[in-house]
Amino acid sequence: MDIQGIQDSLVRYTVEHSGPQMRDYLGMSRIADCPLALYREMMGQRIIDVPTHLRFYAGYLWERDVKARLQAVGLYAPGSERELIAGWDARFRGHTDGQIDGALLEIKSTHSGRLDYIRSTRRIPRAHFYQVQCYLRHGGLPGAVLVYVARDTGALWVHAVDPVQTVAENLDVKARRVLAAVDARTPPACECGRCL
Repeated sequence: MDIQGIQDSLVRYTVEHSGPQMRDYLGMSRIADCPLALYREMMGQRIIDVPTHLRFYAGYLWERDVKARLQAVGLYAPGSERELIAGWDARFRGHTDGQIDGALLEIKSTHSGRLDYIRSTRRIPRAHFYQVQCYLRHGGLPGAVLVYVARDTGALWVHAVDPVQTVAENLDVKARRVLAAVDARTPPACECGRCL
């Protein structure tokens, strides 16, 4: 039995089916990232390592599982996912996880330590908040339901998010700046201090 061959095949399959790919658009789900990182991704310079592919794959597993449970209890309608496109530039877009009772559904998997922190502070990560604000703005939805699940314990936590117009407007401004930089082929300044 070729144990290494089995492992290599599993990893290769997982990488090929993990979800992240080179995109020719600016993803609303990544709008919290540094403008330079977003620019580089749009210019085809993003390198995704194997551990990142494995995390993406695990995230999609949990997303499918949570949707199945929500459907089983009558809260989620399959096929309610939507592609959202900014009216001012089709290159700024996002893909929702669906809807619950007319509200945006967003599912996030994490580890129990992070979930405990989110639950105790009642504050979702900035990246999730920004993603949801873009989805609400460009999807015309009244609010969002975020479902968090801990990958290591299965713990769940549900949180509601209302739209904040000023935040969404500022994120649109940021997206426009990144897309203008792409059009000009001029990298924007790094704002995170971690870009090399």
